[in-house]
Amino acid sequence: MSNLPYYDDTGLSAAFYDVVSSAYPFRGDIDFYADIVGPAGSSVLELGCGTGRIVIALAERGYGVFGVDLAPAMIQRAAMKCERLPPEVGSRIALMQGDMTRIVLDRQFDGAIIPFYGYAHLGTPTARADALAVVARHLKPGGKAAIHLPAHAMLRQPLGDEELSGPYNAAGDSVRIRVVARTFAEDTGRFCQVMEYTLIDPAGTITRQSREELVYHAVDRTEIVRNAERCGLSLAGVLGDFDGSDTGREAIYVFVRRETAHTSVESYGVPD
Repeated sequence: MSNLPYYDDTGLSAAFYDVVSSAYPFRGDIDFYADIVGPAGSSVLELGCGTGRIVIALAERGYGVFGVDLAPAMIQRAAMKCERLPPEVGSRIALMQGDMTRIVLDRQFDGAIIPFYGYAHLGTPTARADALAVVARHLKPGGKAAIHLPAHAMLRQPLGDEELSGPYNAAGDSVRIRVVARTFAEDTGRFCQVMEYTLIDPAGTITRQSREELVYHAVDRTEIVRNAERCGLSLAGVLGDFDGSDTGREAIYVFVRRETAHTSVESYGVPD
């Protein structure tokens, strides 16, 4: 079985994304994002919105949320979930398939977030700098942005016996998700994890299976702070977890948009 890119249209990672994300112990991330954005009624730009877990949760709290994701399969699943929401909640949500390093919207937001390691998918300093410029140009002066990254210690963890399984749907199908390989290159900061996704029917027969490569890139603090400053974002703090503890797994950067900022979408990073 050949490895597919993560969130490939022919794979299972997008279909099983909600199963995986629910297994992560992000304690209080929704409360955290709501707090930095402001009171209910405020507007939020979410870059890397996936299947809409945070988009929907914030809209249910009264926020207007614009979600962007690069993967068509993820946006499609988010849209299907939003269609089932009460009209007063669904009306607060807008979704768009797009690249977080390039989008240009004719509006600004009270807050912006890049949750659940989405920023770590960006493979070059230039791409990461461009994403920060996008954040800056879409934030109102004084608005806050939060970027959730995997801590370097988490990326260096060796592979153990890692498997997640359980019911998948009302038809009685079950899902099994295994980590079958993991590497981290210290010289480049590239983390690659091969995930095997298996769908099993009630009789125990495998009906679909895929192996997909999940790639993250370690982000240096000096790089992200330097590029944020260059496009008008000042560092407000770095947290080790959403609840104020430090698990060693997370790094959450919070920035504030200055009153004047260089927010054109262009490359600020060092040459690739």
